[in-house]
This record gives sequence, structure tokens and C-alpha cells, in this order.
Amino acid sequence: MVVIDSQKALMARYSAGHKEKTRDLVIDLAASCIRRDGLEGLGVAKIMAEAGLTHGGFYAHFSSRDQLLAAAVARLFDHGVETIAHFKSKHGEAALERYVDFYLSPRHRDDLTGGCPIPALSSEVRHAASEVRAAFEEGLDRLSEALGAITPGGRKAALSLLGEMAGVLALSRTLSDAKRSSEMLASARRSALLG
Repeated sequence: MVVIDSQKALMARYSAGHKEKTRDLVIDLAASCIRRDGLEGLGVAKIMAEAGLTHGGFYAHFSSRDQLLAAAVARLFDHGVETIAHFKSKHGEAALERYVDFYLSPRHRDDLTGGCPIPALSSEVRHAASEVRAAFEEGLDRLSEALGAITPGGRKAALSLLGEMAGVLALSRTLSDAKRSSEMLASARRSALLG
């Protein structure tokens, strides 16, 4: 009697990069989900269904929900670092001013499924598992390092600027009066660019 390892048999049907592409898809879907619904809003079964996969297939890619959350948080910060790199390459010496204008804009405020992960996750991440907190902290380090490359004063000044901007952006999202919220963002933009 021949016993076939079903996992190996299944993987033999797919190309070498299929597992990596599938894992990336699941991480991207999870990142979108936590932007929209927060860390607690992520359901493994829902994400796997969105990816067109079974719930059982989850364990071929991740050992736990927390491992997926950590990977998704890291992916969110990857996008943030890429955004800063885009501003740097496109705007050169004006990159910081343009980035601050973008960050503290009504458009960024209203884009709850995109943009910086700090305002979206900072209140939740302190309650998360250690590997999720570690991914957030490492992402914050990478983001402040990238911003530090275009900020006078380097990484430390960039970390302070990120904290200020993320706080203002989060507060602006809580206001029901769009005009008042936009005024808060405009005032913070002026202050950040003068400081």
C-alpha cells in the first residue's frame, strides 16, 4: 500500500512561485481588512474566502492568526516606506514639504483604507500579541528611517514629526464637522513646515 502525502501531492500541481503568490495575496487582503476593520476585525475564514481558498489552507502559509496579523502590519508599513520613497524621487528637495501636505490632507484623512497605518492601529496595537506589536515597532522604525532621509534632523526628528502628524490625522478623523477637521489639518501643516 502506497501512502501519498496529500500536501506534497497538492503542491506538485502548482508552479514553484504559487505558494508565495498565494501568501502575498492573503497578506494583502489581511492588510486591507485591518485598515478597514482594525486588528480585531480580521477573521481568518473571511480572508481565506476572499482569496478563494479554504480555511484549512491557511495553515499552509501561517502558523497562527497573530502571524498573519504581524505580516499584514509589516506590509502596511512597506507601503508607507514606498510612499516616502516616491515623494523623495519625484520631488527631490521639496519631498518633505510635499509629503507633509499629503499626510495632513483631507484626502488622506478620508482614505480610511489607505495611507499611514499609525493612526489606524496605534490605539489597538498595544493590546495585540507580542509578534504583532514587534511588527508595528519595526515598521515604525523603518518608516521613521525613510522619513529621516528627507527630514532635517534625521530619524529622531522624523519620528517626532510622524507622531505629531499621526495624532493630528487621527483626531481629524474623529470630528464630524469636515470644515473644522480640515482647518485642524491645515493648521498642523503650517506648524509642521515651520518647525
